[in-house]
Amino acid sequence: MLADTATLTRADDRSGKPRQPVLLAAEGLQKSYGPVQAVKELNLYLHAGEALALCGENGAGKSTIFKILAGEVIPDAGRMTVGGTEYRPVTASQAVASGVSMVHQEFNILPNISVAENMFLGRMEEFSRFGKVDWHKLYAAATALLKRLGINADPRAEMRRLSPSTQKMIELARALSTNPKVLLLDEITASLDHDDAETLHRLMDELRAQGVGIIYVSHRLQEIFRSCTTIEIMKDGAWVATRPASELDEDQLSALMVGRDLADWKRPARHVSSSQMLEVKGLSGPGFSDVSLSVRKGQIVTLAGLAGSGADEILEALFGARAVTSGEILLEGKAFSGTSIAEAIAAGIAMVPKERAVEGLIDTQPIRFNIGLAGLPKNARGPLVDGGREAAQANLGMDMFRIKARSSADLVRSLSGGNKQKVLLAKWFLTDPRLMLLNNPTRGVDIGVKFEIYDLMLKLSAEKNLAILLASEDMAEVIRLSDTVITIRHGRASGVFEGDAITETNLINAML
Repeated sequence: MLADTATLTRADDRSGKPRQPVLLAAEGLQKSYGPVQAVKELNLYLHAGEALALCGENGAGKSTIFKILAGEVIPDAGRMTVGGTEYRPVTASQAVASGVSMVHQEFNILPNISVAENMFLGRMEEFSRFGKVDWHKLYAAATALLKRLGINADPRAEMRRLSPSTQKMIELARALSTNPKVLLLDEITASLDHDDAETLHRLMDELRAQGVGIIYVSHRLQEIFRSCTTIEIMKDGAWVATRPASELDEDQLSALMVGRDLADWKRPARHVSSSQMLEVKGLSGPGFSDVSLSVRKGQIVTLAGLAGSGADEILEALFGARAVTSGEILLEGKAFSGTSIAEAIAAGIAMVPKERAVEGLIDTQPIRFNIGLAGLPKNARGPLVDGGREAAQANLGMDMFRIKARSSADLVRSLSGGNKQKVLLAKWFLTDPRLMLLNNPTRGVDIGVKFEIYDLMLKLSAEKNLAILLASEDMAEVIRLSDTVITIRHGRASGVFEGDAITETNLINAML
């Protein structure tokens, strides 16, 4: 029997004063996919004005819970209420009509139509008369909402013209245009630049003050403590703990999530070769200018910059995915033109891109297909793919990266975000490259998976003498992993740091 959620309250974080009534309640939620039980008898309560962080390792069940709450997945068992009224959505539109809106981690836009049309997708009849769109009314409504939210975008512009960060903010505007009682935010900041992330957190504060309840998923723990009042921890589809955010710190939360203490993790001592793998001299192109750097065999060099600094563009140029207007690239002392991705792969360069859903994976295909894509020449027998080789390589990647799936035949779309990222890493590491370009490789993964990836990067760079050029916007990651850090500002190198000089203060001062 579901509790009387119209009056149910819980104590405030510190004062013991009662909280607002429960907005959304879920009790006994269960969901299985074949033999895999994704959610096990979960109870969840969200109060008016509360920001609840849903935390757990990738595969803990967070995405399934969000899909159930958003009407995208029907639970096998359990009951839900919103505002004390029974809530049983079977479509996203039914969820929105009940006051529950969601912003997904992956992009959910139509790139070839306007910002305004994307903001009011599925609601264009509100701006139509006799079957004809009143464009003036539509653009006026979009302009007013964007201004109110502090989002800088032209409502008439095509979505594809916007940066990924602004596109994600338009998705947020779409969710808020429905005036939700409950807002679900799934890893939204993974796509946001610094300024848009600050705008998001300001909006979260304002929404809480208005009585909106927020459920928030982020693997950036500092953001959780910035904006959330309550932390709910899941593991393997089940509830582990609920704590006021004020009672935990990042190390304690990490330990609750992964079941072990990560605070004492240290990078092992490593030998770095004196032989140069990559030398870049005066490289210029769209988004960067006069960049010089070098990476030795077995070395990890990091390009550290804020979102939009130019670090992404530098990696793309080295991988042949972006034009170079001047400068020189040398691989083991030999000139490399870098005019195409095919040439880069043939030269032993691999790259893990920032946007895995757009650039890295085909989620409608199996794990083994995706892992095998970059190694097609090795897996081919004449004009055909050797299925045995492809399966063997996929199984090796699944073991090496501890990918959680029933088999390599599972579709990538069925995996958690962290396991998708592991598939992408396996795809490129298994090509046996001599230079690995990694663009924010732990973006959108949980703290446990993040440290697994760190260990693998360090192991492979040491054992295979692999040169790694990393771009990262995660300051703790930069400090943990780097032998050398090159800060990037406005497309140019603004500083070089090694050893004890790699500190947060030094790096931030050079990046800003």
